[in-house]
Amino acid sequence: MKKAALILIPIALLVFVFTQSGSSSNEYHAEIKKFREDKHDFFKNSEASPFVQKNIEYIPATFFPPNPDFKVRAKLDRLTSRETVSITNSDGSEAKYLKFARANFSLSGLDHSLLILKPLGFGNQYLTAFLDETSAITTYGGGRYLDLEIGKSNQIEIDFNKAYNPYCAYVEDYLCPLPPRENFLQVAIEVGEKDYKPE
Repeated sequence: MKKAALILIPIALLVFVFTQSGSSSNEYHAEIKKFREDKHDFFKNSEASPFVQKNIEYIPATFFPPNPDFKVRAKLDRLTSRETVSITNSDGSEAKYLKFARANFSLSGLDHSLLILKPLGFGNQYLTAFLDETSAITTYGGGRYLDLEIGKSNQIEIDFNKAYNPYCAYVEDYLCPLPPRENFLQVAIEVGEKDYKPE
């Protein structure tokens, strides 16, 4: 009887771990689904939507399948030099931004860094625009954006499954800051929003 008990305990543990893992995966996919549904609702109905503002029919955006491997923890190195940089906009004009921090992380077996910028005179807003190996192929050639929650911790979460297009990807009339050259990631970020090509 003791031998049987010893065999059953590991099996029970394996069942528990598998169940917990499946539940966590389902919750994550539900979170990404909700994120996308909210985005669709905003574009279709909000007065702040570029489609509503320009009275253009909204054809739903498309996304890569969710992949939790592209949700990473990053070390946040805040910059104290108060250095500014000129960022080119989609219309060719330029605007000054403060170099706020670098987010350093590992993805697909490589080390990467994202420069986080703050627009001058806009409080606690941040710009984290990036390019990757999918840019101008399956994703918007002008790069994609990320919204990051930045508090006092030196650790932050970056979920590329929530990468989204700037407004100028949908309507050319909008002015959008382009990614700094430091934010070209040498990896294919095949998650998040795809290039907007309504049919």
